This record gives sequence, C-alpha cells and structure tokens, in this order.
Amino acid sequence: MNKQITEWIEKNISNTISLLLWENGAIKINIEQPFKLASGNYSPIYINCRQVISDPAFMHLFTGFVHSVCKRSGLKIDMIAGGETAGIPFGAYVAQSMSLPFVYVRKAKKGHGIANLIEGGDVSGKRVLLVEDLITDAGSKLHFIEALKAGNGIAENVLVLFDRNQGGREALAALGIKLHALTDLDTALDVAGQMNLLSGEDLKSVENYLEHPAEWHEERGLEFLRD
Repeated sequence: MNKQITEWIEKNISNTISLLLWENGAIKINIEQPFKLASGNYSPIYINCRQVISDPAFMHLFTGFVHSVCKRSGLKIDMIAGGETAGIPFGAYVAQSMSLPFVYVRKAKKGHGIANLIEGGDVSGKRVLLVEDLITDAGSKLHFIEALKAGNGIAENVLVLFDRNQGGREALAALGIKLHALTDLDTALDVAGQMNLLSGEDLKSVENYLEHPAEWHEERGLEFLRD
C-alpha cells in the first residue's frame, strides 16, 4: 500500500478515536485536584477507557479499526488474549469480531482450585495478540506477556486502544515485542487543542506535567515516586 495513504489512514484513525474518547468522557482533566495513579504518583489527566465499553457504536468502530491495523501490519494471529481486568472486554470484542478464540490472563494465581494464570484455553504454540485498554510503563503488560510465554504461547504483539506515551512502547521493544496503539496522549491533546476542548492554560499545565513530572509534583508539594 502507498506509504502516504497508510500514514493518512493511521492519523485519521488516531484523531477519530481520540475525539470519541473525549466525547465519551473517557479523558478527564483536573488541574486543581490531580488524579492519584496506581503508581502512587499524580497526574492532571486521567484516561478511563472502561468508559467506552458500554457504547456499542464505539466498540464496533474499535474492532473495525483493529482489523485495519492487523491487516496493514501483516499480523498473523491464532488467538486473542485480554489482561485482567480492563483488557478483558476489549479483547473479547476483538476475538468475537475476528472469529478467534479468546483467553484472559490473571494478575495473580487464584488461591483455590486450579492455580491458572491463563483462563479459557491452551495457548501453547498459538500466536497470541494481547489486547489491552491502555499502556503507561508496560508493567502489567510484561506480566501478561510472561504468563503467555510460560504457557508456550507466541506473544510478540500488544495492541492497545490508548498509549500514554510514558515509556511503554520502549519497554516492550526492549524485549522484541511490538506495540500497536490506535491513539495516544499526544494526539488526544492535539485534537483537544484544535477543537477547543481545553483552555490554553490547562493544556500548558498538562504539557508541563508530561515534560517535567518530577518538577510538576514538587511545585504542588506532591511526592514523586521514581521507578
């Protein structure tokens, strides 16, 4: 396919997804009372992709775009996996739309019954695409990939709805795993600026946070936890 056409398609998919996330309230900004993240750090922007799973129109569009990404990337897939918990609905939608078997990966083994990390089937020898809602530093994704590989699955690709552009892509690449993201934080902020969804002051504050997170925390008297 013509490279210019491919790039145009990818850009428009990314812009469309970002605008729909804003429209669905999946992206929230709070400068005065920043959101506390799972890492213990804070952020003036919060992405809650779970917000869209109750919107059938969005999810159908999401799965259609996933088909497009997989086709243009030449991915060969035997099975779809979702990570507990947010990745499960996104992965299940993709698996159903592509008529592929689906499994999900637990964060930890159950304390009773069969102590499986992978539920739903055998991944041995299967080319598994891990589908997740978003990626930050890839910590949870690496756990899920490790579990799939421990089950002798071939896990070399991760697809997410949203990339926060905070090191996840690089962390996966270091292990030979490719990330496919439908949209990312840079695009979300760009379209928000173009459509006046954010004030110039709020946009600048978020950009300062992304460029200098430690200083941003210090200015607000918040502890910054480093990796």
